[in-house]
Amino acid sequence: MVSVQAKVRMAVLRASGQKRFYDNASALHHRLPRHQKPSMTRPPRKVRRRVDVEHHDVLGFPCYTFRPRGVRACDLHVLHLHGGGYVEQVEKHHWRYAADLVARLGCAVTLPVYPLVPHHDHTATVPMVQAAYDEIEAERVVVTGDSAGGALALAIAQNLRADGRPQPERLVLYSPWLDVLLEDPVSELLDETDPMLGIAGLREAGRMYAEGTDPRDPLVSPIHADLTGLAPITLFIGTRDVLLPDCRRFRARARDAGTELDYREYPGMFHNWLMQAIPEGREAMNHVERLLRRSPVSAHRTQ
Repeated sequence: MVSVQAKVRMAVLRASGQKRFYDNASALHHRLPRHQKPSMTRPPRKVRRRVDVEHHDVLGFPCYTFRPRGVRACDLHVLHLHGGGYVEQVEKHHWRYAADLVARLGCAVTLPVYPLVPHHDHTATVPMVQAAYDEIEAERVVVTGDSAGGALALAIAQNLRADGRPQPERLVLYSPWLDVLLEDPVSELLDETDPMLGIAGLREAGRMYAEGTDPRDPLVSPIHADLTGLAPITLFIGTRDVLLPDCRRFRARARDAGTELDYREYPGMFHNWLMQAIPEGREAMNHVERLLRRSPVSAHRTQ
């Protein structure tokens, strides 16, 4: 049963015109400036009042780390990679999510403001988030990512495996965008009921992000990745999300690869509902909190 709050939120999303941004390539390009305002690259004042904030640059781009007030060292450090189709800047709900994790877990959270298309593509974005990960020194490191950020989390894990380096303790993916081509025909059907995303606009964003390489490259579209040897994964997806079919394919591929996957599919939920103030969002984040509170038997990162 979908809550009244969730139904209201979906109605608000439809009325807000968020989906029109992804209607087609022309709409996406026309509306890009309002989704990439420089002011969006800084944590809101309300969030700054809740946590200690450290700012530094990584490969020339801003990176922020939140910690509990007065605490410098945290056993758990979460790297969060924000969503937005590689074309949208960090939004208020991403900053709130980071501050909420700090409050829930007493952990540190790093949020990179990574380069966006059309001015950059995957050749700038993946190295920047990888460098942000490499800077983290903590007993426990977890990587979370929503939408496009979920694909970036999987790119980091693939790079670590290729270099023979330890994996993070866990990857937590919220409504991940796993295929920039969105080739599954079921996604076309879901486009009619998804209140946030549109196939045509996403494909244009994906085309720009993959510029100069095969869009089926596993670092660009991790639905095609070899999943063996990656960290344990938790994946959340809703049934009103155009990204649902690829998440189901990913579930099957993880099973075949023997990769540990905690798959959470929520009936009636829309894209990235976890970061919304609705009962289903709180329920999902409570699961994340329980998951990350469990101290692993083996120390530090998964070998």
